[in-house]
Amino acid sequence: MPSKHSSIHIPHLISFCDQFELRNPNRHCRSVTAASKKWAIATLALNDDERRGLPGLELGLLASLCYPTCDSSQLLLVTQFLILMVRWVDRTTSLDAAAFDQIWGHLSRTSHPAWQRRFQGHLHAFRMARSRAARDNEAGITADLESYITLRQDSSGVKLLFDLIEYAVGLHISSEAYASPILSRLRHDAVNIVAWSSDVASYAQKQARGDRHNLVAVLMEEKRLTAQGASDAAGALIKDMMDMFHANEQTLLSEHAVRLNPDVRRYVQGLRDWIVGFMHWIYNTERFFGESAEEVRAFGWVFLPPNMGT
Repeated sequence: MPSKHSSIHIPHLISFCDQFELRNPNRHCRSVTAASKKWAIATLALNDDERRGLPGLELGLLASLCYPTCDSSQLLLVTQFLILMVRWVDRTTSLDAAAFDQIWGHLSRTSHPAWQRRFQGHLHAFRMARSRAARDNEAGITADLESYITLRQDSSGVKLLFDLIEYAVGLHISSEAYASPILSRLRHDAVNIVAWSSDVASYAQKQARGDRHNLVAVLMEEKRLTAQGASDAAGALIKDMMDMFHANEQTLLSEHAVRLNPDVRRYVQGLRDWIVGFMHWIYNTERFFGESAEEVRAFGWVFLPPNMGT
């Protein structure tokens, strides 16, 4: 995935969220961040680089932005799961079974069977999609755009994180309501927004290690674009998906307002919290831009490291 450019200018992702309110971070952010770090060190087999890099990920902040109203125990569990998700994405062979069993034990005691089936189904789909992406990378395959968008719905893991909205907010979304066409479209839009924004932010790192499972890389291949052109195109897709989310949200809130379940309304607010919270977190974590996050936020320029395979 070589590029002719040593740097690209990425879209200012926060600007896409003008119609979203960023609520105050969860008041338990600081204490939960400290507790989750201790948990990770005690529970997971972190190598030296992972241990040093854990604070800079700011996963406690991500949880606090995306689940701003839950209590400290709920926020801690969400943050622990985010730590596992990052490890699953970065190290496909590391499942951390014991740590997940600990988290699942709590989730299964505080959730209804329909939610548990959804979560386990999304977890299975996530693992299968990650395996498929790893096989494609090993074979040097870049997916076509349509196939990639479908696979990314699961490989991103965002569906699992949206499942945790119900846990963190204390909701009970029936299977019928969850599967309704309008809520399904809204959730589909939100997954794409978060996953594609992550792709734009992570492209520089991914291209350096030859990882083709990325929207920017897919657009470069399919549309014969430069890295800059593909980054711009990805930004346009995210903006269009934002517009789609707003349109579907208005349809849900207007046409279904009379009979809209209060828990569904709060779930939609949870999707909004996730979108705007994630966009802001991108520029507050070292995961994507290292120590240059503030400069990227201000100016948008991202250095493209050389491909390690070249």
